[in-house]
Amino acid sequence: MNKIGIAAVLLGLSLPVMAQAVEFQPIGALGMGGAGVARNNGALTAYWNPAGGAFNDSPFAMNLGVGIGAKGSDGLTENVDRMSDIKFDSVKNFNKTGPGAVNAVGDMVKLVTIIDDINKRGGNLALNGQVPVAFSIKHVSFGIYGNFEGYVQPKADANNVLPNTVTTTGTGTTTTTTTSVTDLYDAVKGQTYTPSGYFSTDQLTSLANEFNKTLNNPANSLQLATAIDNQLNGSGIPADTALTSLTTTLIPALTTTGGNTKTFDKNTTSAMTKAIMYYEVPLSYGHPFDFGNYGKLGIGATAKVISGSVYQNQVLLVNRPGGDSAGSGDLVKDITKNSKSSVNFGLDLGALYKYDKWLSVGLVAKNLNSPKFTAPEYDQPKFDESIDPITNKPKGMSSTKVKGGDVTLDPQVRFGVSLDPFSWLTIASDLDLTANNTVAPGTVVGSSVKSRNFGGGLELHPYSWLRLRGGAYKNLANSDIGTVLTAGLTLFVLDIDGAFATDTFKLKGSTIPQEAKIQIAMSFAF
Repeated sequence: MNKIGIAAVLLGLSLPVMAQAVEFQPIGALGMGGAGVARNNGALTAYWNPAGGAFNDSPFAMNLGVGIGAKGSDGLTENVDRMSDIKFDSVKNFNKTGPGAVNAVGDMVKLVTIIDDINKRGGNLALNGQVPVAFSIKHVSFGIYGNFEGYVQPKADANNVLPNTVTTTGTGTTTTTTTSVTDLYDAVKGQTYTPSGYFSTDQLTSLANEFNKTLNNPANSLQLATAIDNQLNGSGIPADTALTSLTTTLIPALTTTGGNTKTFDKNTTSAMTKAIMYYEVPLSYGHPFDFGNYGKLGIGATAKVISGSVYQNQVLLVNRPGGDSAGSGDLVKDITKNSKSSVNFGLDLGALYKYDKWLSVGLVAKNLNSPKFTAPEYDQPKFDESIDPITNKPKGMSSTKVKGGDVTLDPQVRFGVSLDPFSWLTIASDLDLTANNTVAPGTVVGSSVKSRNFGGGLELHPYSWLRLRGGAYKNLANSDIGTVLTAGLTLFVLDIDGAFATDTFKLKGSTIPQEAKIQIAMSFAF
């Protein structure tokens, strides 16, 4: 069997094991598709595989670096940015005879469509970062590893979507009633509308037929449908998405008999944010065992002190204090608000087998003792139904304290293979054997973002001062993000690596890769 065939068989023997943890970050190995478990990582041995210390050739090595990354999927950021352009007060307190009544109808439809779309598609936004300061002296490795992982996920309230209609008489008396389809028509009547092309002819007819079930007037129904067609033109909302939300969410709410108390002033559509920032101070040792013609085996262990801060928050996207709106940029800012810190320790074990000079097979298990970090309390928004004695109305939006979810760095197991078929070429691949729950607030939202990466690449090193890398990886546990391509360059002591996904999503109106990372480091060995 040839060299590559042996490596393929060893990789195929790996079987998935379920567990939870933060994501396994490819510190110092990003350019090769995140493969590092079976490679010589020098100063970064304590992070990747403590068994690698058994084969460290340099008396001293050092690595100073920084890495940042972001990833996301459609459904959250694009909808939040669309929502930020809506005038909430005109929707919450709908005035069918006011000067902006037609625009208010458009905002109402946009808002309900956006909330409904968030409820169905979800979406997420994630940030991560690493700052390693790493050293190794022969078989011993140590340093400080700073890590950050943060997620934003939506929590849609698709129930409280009905506006109140506010009417003020000439005597100054104000009354509030439940909005109906007739109120929407009253807001647009008296004007002539021409189809804008936003809805197709069939879609426009279908929407008019839905309105006609209440209005019982085909001409008026078509006028209302065409007015909404004009309002949604240029909104960026897909026509089929808007039509579905109108027919399955808004119109049924408007036509509920006997009144409807699920009004928009009670809506708690929010963004859930959760993050952990932790610093590992590891001490690692790898011991070699020589089996002569059968190769060498390294066994290693890492003990580490970990200081962690857990961040958690729930940010209202509607009914915000002061009536302001939130954009996707605000979600990023809110990730690092409201935190609690604690200290724990961790234990990693690793094995690395080398046959001759061309094949290496590695296995590492990180955080075997499941170190846990305490989460803070956060404010959960709710609508207070109790009556204010001064206004004689419900007190409105308020909040209650809720205990956040503690973050446990549960065990991660990763398998790796590295080949050196020539003195100038290295080929490597890694596979997460654990499907790792990220720090995403899935326990609150009801769905979790998992990470289980399979990746690899190759490195050309024709000279000691020049290395060229390329590769790719794929999250096998999450189909929302496609393949991520990677590349890197080492020039003397400077390492630069980057990665970007082949799929894209929208952020603040711009199309960007669903995942992007960059790492810059300086590495020395003497």
